[in-house]
Amino acid sequence: MHDNCQECARLWSEYALATRHYLKLEGRLQIAGISRDQKSVQELTPMVQAAFDGRAEARRQIEEHERSGQASKASA
Repeated sequence: MHDNCQECARLWSEYALATRHYLKLEGRLQIAGISRDQKSVQELTPMVQAAFDGRAEARRQIEEHERSGQASKASA
């Protein structure tokens, strides 16, 4: 991340938020599994997958931004 790039800051902030959301849901899924709460497991599983996909997409956007050279231009 480049300190002077607002887009870098925005993308990393979104990634951090997506990561927290994913970890929260993953924790809830683990607790449901340990508790043998099948209803919650069934409800949470697609939510965890969607959060995982959202986190992966946020990371892809960071990588794309870095490859595009926009991050380097902002610090120049």
